[in-house]
Amino acid sequence: MGLDVSHGAFSGAYSSFNRFRQAIAKVTGGSFPPHRADADGIVMDDDVWYWGDGFSESTHRGLFVLLSHSDCDGEISPEDCVKVADELESLLPQLDAIGDGSGHILRDGGYGGVARKFIAGCREAAAANESLEFM
Repeated sequence: MGLDVSHGAFSGAYSSFNRFRQAIAKVTGGSFPPHRADADGIVMDDDVWYWGDGFSESTHRGLFVLLSHSDCDGEISPEDCVKVADELESLLPQLDAIGDGSGHILRDGGYGGVARKFIAGCREAAAANESLEFM
């Protein structure tokens, strides 16, 4: 059992989707739970995720929607799908540079490959004026 997202955006283990979101947060200079202590030994709250400098809900609505979304149900509106796709697309060089990962991330071409698949699913949903569904 795992997470399936409509329009072919994602299919894999919940842990793989979590690692994907950790990678997104990392390339934005933030952190997604579970967190590791930083170089100064500071431990962050595992109930929340953190933005990097220059990122906020108002400047990056699409990433906010994706990082805040439940990993087991719900939907992302067609309008937000466009924002998610555009903002993920801008992170592709950094996601490609992170590496291939493992498990379902590796199977789908690394973090950049997973992002490309998610972007394509978002664009397909938006073009059909359908929500992206998490199942």
